[in-house]
Amino acid sequence: MIKKVLLIAAALILAISCSKNNPTTPTNNGDTGIGNTGGGSIIEEGTGTSSPTTIADFLSKHAGRYYSGTSVYYRIEQGKIYEYDEKTEMQYNKTLSGNKLQIEIPGDMSSPNGYDKNDAIEILNFSDGSLELFRKEIFLKESFSLDNQYEKFNTISGLANYEGNYYQYSGSGRFCLFLIDNQGNIYFLKEQIASMIKECSLNQNILTITFDGGKYECILEQNRAILSIFQNGVEKSEICKKSDLLTPYIGIYSGEGVTLTVDEANAVITPADLMNPSAILNGNNLTIYDHRYINNTAKVEEHKIVFNADGTATYTKPDNGGTVILKKN
Repeated sequence: MIKKVLLIAAALILAISCSKNNPTTPTNNGDTGIGNTGGGSIIEEGTGTSSPTTIADFLSKHAGRYYSGTSVYYRIEQGKIYEYDEKTEMQYNKTLSGNKLQIEIPGDMSSPNGYDKNDAIEILNFSDGSLELFRKEIFLKESFSLDNQYEKFNTISGLANYEGNYYQYSGSGRFCLFLIDNQGNIYFLKEQIASMIKECSLNQNILTITFDGGKYECILEQNRAILSIFQNGVEKSEICKKSDLLTPYIGIYSGEGVTLTVDEANAVITPADLMNPSAILNGNNLTIYDHRYINNTAKVEEHKIVFNADGTATYTKPDNGGTVILKKN
């Protein structure tokens, strides 16, 4: 996975500005909690549809590769949705309501990376030529056990129904966001209480944790908490623009020691020694972005390719390094 990314458990509680990638200014109106339309709200249970046929028909109307900055997050093609440069369909539980697609992403417990083990929910709100991505972090619940690093913040009687420790996996093990005992006492790390957390309240099953600069809203369920991040009263999100599919140009193009390889998921040029490439196509213009550090300075190099009507491609090297005509093999 971004993944969409695009949020790491340990960073969540340290600063409201910590989120997956750099969030754009959201276009929603601060919609929260559980609902069916607009914003990043979870689709209400029992509403919407999980019909594969209906969802495929919906996705077929939004074909393209969706990106933020220079990173591609999703590919939608022939009624299927793929993540990043993957060639395997996202075959997770999906629910559709209006223009909102909700995808539940299970953690990969076989991954050596702890963060990959965490479940997540991604909400995709589609509009003409773009989508707005809301990512919900999932904290699983285990039996309550008080750690001496945690301190009671306050007592809310209704919280007793949600007794347990709410945790995610991190790079060094597991991280508990908060603990709740059978008296409705809620506990946070001592340093968080001292430096950040201002208020904690419960409305039905939505726990709100307020601190300097923003808040978390946690939907408490039987075995987990679904967390959203808000800043200045608006839920964090990311706008993904739509670019064209690479499929019309699949193939291998070569010339003067340069090879361009295009498949349905990505495009790579060699021997350019690409470090972290991402490819975005608009019309017949393909740009391969190469992200690297040179002398400890971040630099993005642009490899520009124009696909010509005669089946060739014109490659312009970064920094006006000259052009090469590539012929399709």
